[in-house]
Amino acid sequence: MPAQDLLDLHDLLDATLELPPEYREGLSNHLPMALQALHAMGAIPARLQAFRAHYLRHFDGPAPAVAPAYAALFERYQQALAQEGQAATLRRLLPELLPGMAAAAFHGLIRSAHALEAGHRRELAAGLAYWAWRSQPLAAPPPAPVMLRFDDWAEQLRQQAGEWRSSAPLISLRMDDATRAPAYLALASALQPTPDLLRRLAGLALQTYLASRNFTVLHMITGLRALRVLLPHAGRQPDLQPLLLRVFTAAYLAANIKPSAPPPLQARTHWEALRAAACQADDDHLIKLVHACSAEAEAYADPRYLDAAALALS
Repeated sequence: MPAQDLLDLHDLLDATLELPPEYREGLSNHLPMALQALHAMGAIPARLQAFRAHYLRHFDGPAPAVAPAYAALFERYQQALAQEGQAATLRRLLPELLPGMAAAAFHGLIRSAHALEAGHRRELAAGLAYWAWRSQPLAAPPPAPVMLRFDDWAEQLRQQAGEWRSSAPLISLRMDDATRAPAYLALASALQPTPDLLRRLAGLALQTYLASRNFTVLHMITGLRALRVLLPHAGRQPDLQPLLLRVFTAAYLAANIKPSAPPPLQARTHWEALRAAACQADDDHLIKLVHACSAEAEAYADPRYLDAAALALS
């Protein structure tokens, strides 16, 4: 990507920082995340500008106020990044933020990862501030009487998830509801130590999306990708498995997944075509999902991510 295109992205991210991190009643501002994803997939500056113009319709009407708590965190993290540098700031802040990674349906985590990849310091401060502002630590479940192997645990989660539903309107609210569900209390601490847990959970989320095309599971895929991007900057995290297990279990339950027949197999296309199609889309969630699937396919060498991206675009 030409250096000028990166400067154009940074100019758009600068302008986007004038917007609040949420709009309407608690919906996350996806604009900076989608702009970085479009740029990473090869969209030209004119397309980024057109997408921004389209997305700004979410902010029609009187300018929404920026929450003072968020503004204070944004200022604090800007100063930290300027004074301490990115590496030291992330190494200090990420361990503090990880317990609340469910924040705003993972969007604090996701926005921070996109900002890091964009190489934009003020946008990174905004992502971290949003994460801290909406931090959502999930209640610890009771100790499990029996520890399960991953495949057995995943099967138990699939079976028990169908016995519980939440009617809360936002993913974050349904995740909070889920911490009181029998399945969460039984399973959110019931997995044997699993060294490759992030990869295994990413694969389970992918498999579930392919079978359900579920909107909450879409956020699980993009959230787990963001976590993979950020973890190398957090230092060693020996207690990550309990946090990951709580978050994944709660999100899986919050998805209210309905069983469905697997989609018919189709001839596989190519990533170049899928990325080009995503770059012409106006759906911010679709853009971010195709970008995430492309990155995860490379990270995990899993061809099913190509199928998930094609399914989302179909």
